[in-house]
Amino acid sequence: MANDRTGPEPRTARERLRLLREDFLDRADVIDGGVRALLAQLDLTRTDTDHDRVIDALMGVSRAADALRALARNDLAGADEAMNSMAYYAERARG
Repeated sequence: MANDRTGPEPRTARERLRLLREDFLDRADVIDGGVRALLAQLDLTRTDTDHDRVIDALMGVSRAADALRALARNDLAGADEAMNSMAYYAERARG
């Protein structure tokens, strides 16, 4: 039976990978923008435990963006390092 599929041609693996990498970079930029916006709202002179946990959480989120960028450039070692760092900051933020 002939292919009944209509619509655009399926993308090649190379095109899908390119789009995935662009998506990772776009998501990393959105994450960084959100972190910057939250940092702008924080009183960075505070040093109490709750505030430190918020900073640790933001560091973890920032490291997630770093992991996405590393994956986009096919740097698995860099992505692994960023994800380990992200886990470290997440654990600190949990207290």
